[in-house]
Amino acid sequence: MTIDFTILITVIGGLTLCTNVVTEVIKQTIKNLPAQITATIVSMGLTLTAFFAYVGIYGITVEWYMIVGAIVAGFFVSYAAQFGFDKLKEVIEEMKNNVHE
Repeated sequence: MTIDFTILITVIGGLTLCTNVVTEVIKQTIKNLPAQITATIVSMGLTLTAFFAYVGIYGITVEWYMIVGAIVAGFFVSYAAQFGFDKLKEVIEEMKNNVHE
């Protein structure tokens, strides 16, 4: 089985976007739940769901290391959702300030 990294990066980006959206909805609904814990739980759920959907669709036999890899990918998605969005906002604000100067 070969890995196409462009598809992998696209999937991680999509999962990050979905994690951001779901986390924001949950934060609006449940006010006292910490956002970082929520993002981690949501990212793990989405990543593992996507992984099991993928192996189910393509009929791949699941090995233990594949599940570990999906969990690690879930942490990458969680990190990107928590900190990537904030960094992106900072860069956009900085660009806006540079344009106005």
